[in-house]
Amino acid sequence: MAKRPRDRAAAPPDQSGDPVVVVRALLDDVLVEAHVTKPQRLARISQEWTYILRVRARWAQDTDLRGRLAERAVKDLRSIGISEHQLQRLATADRIEVELVTLDPSGFDDGDAYEAASEMPWEYLISAATRAEGRFRPLLITRLLRNGLGRVTPHPPKSVLFVESAPGRLNDQYSFDEEEERISAAVGVSVKNKKRSRPLEWETLKTPSFSKLKAELHSNNWEAVHVTGVDNHQAGWFIDNFYEDLESDSPDRLKAVMDVHGRLRDGMILWEGTDSELPVSFYQLAQTLVGRHPPRIVTLNLYYSGARIGRELVKSGAHVALGFLDEIDDEIAENFFQEFYWSWCHPDNAILAISDAFLKAWQKVSAKNLHGTSIVIWMGRSVFDDREYKKRPPARATSRRRTAR
Repeated sequence: MAKRPRDRAAAPPDQSGDPVVVVRALLDDVLVEAHVTKPQRLARISQEWTYILRVRARWAQDTDLRGRLAERAVKDLRSIGISEHQLQRLATADRIEVELVTLDPSGFDDGDAYEAASEMPWEYLISAATRAEGRFRPLLITRLLRNGLGRVTPHPPKSVLFVESAPGRLNDQYSFDEEEERISAAVGVSVKNKKRSRPLEWETLKTPSFSKLKAELHSNNWEAVHVTGVDNHQAGWFIDNFYEDLESDSPDRLKAVMDVHGRLRDGMILWEGTDSELPVSFYQLAQTLVGRHPPRIVTLNLYYSGARIGRELVKSGAHVALGFLDEIDDEIAENFFQEFYWSWCHPDNAILAISDAFLKAWQKVSAKNLHGTSIVIWMGRSVFDDREYKKRPPARATSRRRTAR
């Protein structure tokens, strides 16, 4: 999307007509869209809802409070351009797509709005708001960042790379043996007895160096890559004075993982040379994991991997990336990925697309009262690209008075 001309007619600063995010669904063979056109308001709401979800333990089991949050979701979505009438229509959909309309953050008037659009818990807001408007069916919400990839015929992965990383002092905190067994069994490999239930290439990288990980991904073609380890934020919780010491010993290393506001960037801890615990930014990680042959999917069992790491993976050429917006219980995370890979690699009937396997896995784990847990799926190609439809212009964002129930 091109930038707006500088001499465009003056408008209030938060009332641009150009969408920064498009929310769409296929309803009765018609593709309908709702446009988010208020980037400054979007940034404010994203910050508020990010905090709300991080403290979900306070309200997740309170039915009344969840109801009030759903009403707030309706109100907040309306304030950024998605009307209540549009939400009522979206409540009848089984799939909703949220697209960042540009790959380049400079396409937004404000770089913060680009980050806010990525960090916004769209999955929870849209799910809660459409349920408040009468939705009762399961709903798949995907994020889209078009990267020019063509259609791929659905098939289970023919090669899987399992990457685990707990370098240095983190090695005393984490073991990935059980997760490796779960994922390998789900795709059809037994790492214990080396048996395979189907033709499949499997390899495990145990705490590789940064350069070794890059070499592996850039020299070989892996259809699926599962990454598990410790993210940059979590490392600071485990190791006392981790970033204070890094600033003292290697200020350039610290600068590489700080944004312009002085905040720690999302990313992952690896190691390289004498750096036994090396924080790597989301951009560096994405460039490392996507080589000459972009994987069909990268699954990330990392805290804070859904907003930016997943986005950058798709932007770099991966077909799909899965991650979490914030923190998640380790058992739940492993269970979700086990369910996902099992659904993808052992379909009940027809072979499933990745998005269908994702929905099936989410339906299984969401039965455990995971209110507010945001598991994110980024895609480089629209889930609607291969469907026949007519495109309808976006409806006006007019508000409709709520009727008593």
